[in-house]
Amino acid sequence: MRTVGLGLLGLALAACAQAPQPAPAVPEPVALADAPAPQHPPQLEQQPAAPPAWIERLTEAAKGNALTLDYAGGVFSGPAWDRLIAEGRRAQFFLLGEEHGIAENPQLAGQLFGTLTKDGYSKFIIEVSAPMADALDVSARGGVAGLRAQYAIPGGEAAFFGMKEETELLARARAAVPGQAPLFWGVDYEVAGDRLLIGKLEAMAKPKAAADALATLRDASTTSWAKYASEKNPQYIFSFSGDPALVRAVRDAWPGRTAEASTILTALEETLEINLLWTRNQGYDSNLRRSAYMRSNLVAHWQAERTAGRAPRVFAKMGISHLIRGRSQTETYDLGALAPEIAAMEGATAFSIAVLPGEGSAVAVFDPVAWRYNPNTPKDGYMNGLQPLYAAANPDAFTLIDLRPLRAIMGRWREGTDPELMRMVHGFDMLLIMSGSTPSTNLTAQ
Repeated sequence: MRTVGLGLLGLALAACAQAPQPAPAVPEPVALADAPAPQHPPQLEQQPAAPPAWIERLTEAAKGNALTLDYAGGVFSGPAWDRLIAEGRRAQFFLLGEEHGIAENPQLAGQLFGTLTKDGYSKFIIEVSAPMADALDVSARGGVAGLRAQYAIPGGEAAFFGMKEETELLARARAAVPGQAPLFWGVDYEVAGDRLLIGKLEAMAKPKAAADALATLRDASTTSWAKYASEKNPQYIFSFSGDPALVRAVRDAWPGRTAEASTILTALEETLEINLLWTRNQGYDSNLRRSAYMRSNLVAHWQAERTAGRAPRVFAKMGISHLIRGRSQTETYDLGALAPEIAAMEGATAFSIAVLPGEGSAVAVFDPVAWRYNPNTPKDGYMNGLQPLYAAANPDAFTLIDLRPLRAIMGRWREGTDPELMRMVHGFDMLLIMSGSTPSTNLTAQ
């Protein structure tokens, strides 16, 4: 089963939050008196069908458009590196879609972004809410130590960024762009940061009615997290158990609130609405609402820049399903469909790359009970159906495959085509297969 949609952290929490369903009853076999034994024709040995000829052509074309990405001592180099930088220099948006939990990938993103800032890249999209991104932006100015200090606050650790390599990426990216202008664009919902965001609202001046409604929201969050801590049951994490009506009550009682307050309230409400749908087994509707919210956030970020007379060059690092061009793995249209259109309206382009683990790889998978990231086999199912591309990858190195020349081979639906192979080849410009990659590690020791 393909497990994409809520991402590494959100999906793990959502899966644990859903109550198990009883197995359907199995009827007892009925004995038939004197029934004759069934007769079966002799079975002929089945030979596996040979793959269509175009599959072999696809693999050979992939090999002919592959470059090695060298990696040693934490530094990337070589022909594939030079190619990625050249692509980034031509683009308005650099979209890096990933399977989460690969240690080497945030290192790659950090080196890419740091290099591309010399060519004008000044914004970095991350898979957190807009107000959480603002908090991380401020904390990252203090480097890894500043981010550790934020994580020590209840609710201060953002999704994914409890991994050491991801924290180091935030600090490295923030250090690469001098000045006081915000760097990070948050576009997502907020899985675990409700306590931090509620604290920001509490620090703002507000009418008594709004303060009372906010106190009710705070009590619900505190109670939910306390139950999670005592029972170690992820279904009590507030973002999956909270009532969005509590957030609406704060909004209704707070006319004339600041734009920051409105952004925080919207992030809290959308999170609860999205996850409420998920816990009710309305997965498609949940993903649809989430993708719409993410697109609206990107539009808001972009329009604010254009209003100020700027058209920044933007780097994004998110899960593959969010950055694929066209219909995503969750059957919705996400940022990977929107960003190229924004670039086109600016007379520019977007470049996209998917990063997947390869042979001999492991990834970090989130354990929502222990709140830790543990080594495991790749779990997102993004590799399904991509055997013709994996056959072109070096089993002992990182291989960058240009997918664009392969599209003519797959120009229309062909016999034996896996839909995920079609989606990948047409949805990303390049694919990086990191054979032998290692799992991300926890920032703090247990």
